[in-house]
Amino acid sequence: MAALHRQADPLGARTRRRRELRRRTRRSLGLTVLAVLPGAGLTRTRFRAIGWTLLGLIAAALVALAVTTVVKGPRSMLDLALRIAISPTLLLVVAGVAVVAGLVWILSIILTNRGSEPLGADTSSKLGLRLATGVICLVVAAPVVQTVRYVAIQRELVGTVFAAEGPVPVAGGAVSTQTAKPVQAADPWKNVPRVNMLLIGSDAGSDRTGLRTDSMVVASIDTKTGTTTLISLPRNLERVPFPDDNPLHAYFPNGYYCPSRGVGNECLLNAVWNEALGQKDLFPGDPTPGLTTLKAVIGEITGVKLDYSTIIDLAGFQSLVDAMGGVTVNVTERLPINGYHLSNGGVAGIEGYIEPGRQKLDGFHALWYARSRLLSDDYSRMRRQRCLVGALLAQVNPATMLAKYPELAQVAKQNITTDVSLADLPAWVDLVERIQKGGVRSLTFTVEVINVARPDFPKMRQLVADAINPPAATPTTPGEAGGTSTSSPSTPSSTSTTPAPDSTAAVDVKDAC
Repeated sequence: MAALHRQADPLGARTRRRRELRRRTRRSLGLTVLAVLPGAGLTRTRFRAIGWTLLGLIAAALVALAVTTVVKGPRSMLDLALRIAISPTLLLVVAGVAVVAGLVWILSIILTNRGSEPLGADTSSKLGLRLATGVICLVVAAPVVQTVRYVAIQRELVGTVFAAEGPVPVAGGAVSTQTAKPVQAADPWKNVPRVNMLLIGSDAGSDRTGLRTDSMVVASIDTKTGTTTLISLPRNLERVPFPDDNPLHAYFPNGYYCPSRGVGNECLLNAVWNEALGQKDLFPGDPTPGLTTLKAVIGEITGVKLDYSTIIDLAGFQSLVDAMGGVTVNVTERLPINGYHLSNGGVAGIEGYIEPGRQKLDGFHALWYARSRLLSDDYSRMRRQRCLVGALLAQVNPATMLAKYPELAQVAKQNITTDVSLADLPAWVDLVERIQKGGVRSLTFTVEVINVARPDFPKMRQLVADAINPPAATPTTPGEAGGTSTSSPSTPSSTSTTPAPDSTAAVDVKDAC
């Protein structure tokens, strides 16, 4: 019996050793997976000091984040993220920290594998553990690589779209003079009561010469309250005035009007850019006189000095909507896609329609929803453009935007230029936050407000002034609107009427549709 026991014992020992190796292999694999939380797996190995140090650093960072959020509010984290996003230097720091943190993370996983791998493990077990370690390293490396990629895209976007400090080139080289510059202070806009920016929608194309400014909106911002007034100007405004100091004033002293050029060549507001560009010899030293002249003309029309400008190529709008996953709007009229007018008054070349009804539009159809006017007019198009902007803002999905960010950044780089200085971006973040609190109103010069063929520019300037600084409300007295009626019971009710909406007043942009 003893001999038999001695013969069986080696087999039993080998079995126990195999079981123990399998147990230690499973433990090593578990610790390596646990290392996805940096340092957690190391605490059960001979490298436990390193593991506890990493966990302590993570805990300290989380506590600091929680305390900051409680003390300064959740908004402070968003503000910090925005400030990092607009600073090339801070973005570079973020990329560096992400790389270092990623390397430490990956090394902790590898070290966990090394510190827990059982001695005497067979080749297949070792290979299996190292393969699993490699897969885990790739999994944790993916977000690090994506972070560095997004940081690189953001740095390039900021450097491309926003101008450097000093003389600011925009729109292919024009130099902008910024007269409403913020300062580096707690309130960067303290000495700048109002900022006026010209927003230009460029409807350029391969079938057109130069840049056609089909959408022109002045955003006038009260820097203290953030209240913003959007002033929309019709593209077909005639007889627009050139300032006395603009070279084109000598050619058009009574306004931009040239009937001698024939039908189809009317001198409209949206042709001012190309008019100046066609006579650039009159503007020595100005690489793009079109922007300079358009800003000066719109300043004369509205009575406000334009401090900044942003140009958006509407062709890129299609890509923007597609990248955002489409936009849902309520189409109130049948809108043709493409097409043109015939000399006999008919239309031809229509390639389809956007039918009425609430629907989700892709980029192609959203662009035609915003630009179609073959069977309507410019004023309907201006209204639709404002509705579309409102719908896009209301339907922005942060998760979708983040997933589509590379595409969105590419669209922005290719289709947006501005003369906002890169150094001034932190101040503009503050201003945007004030705008969100102050609200946005809209004043649109439709045919109900002005005669585009013979505009009353003094009236337009007064309407702009009233929209920017609304007159104080006049107290009502008995018998006036909102007061107590003085009519006797025998007064016929037919004499009471409901006043029509005032088309000359600025309205909240949410109510513009």
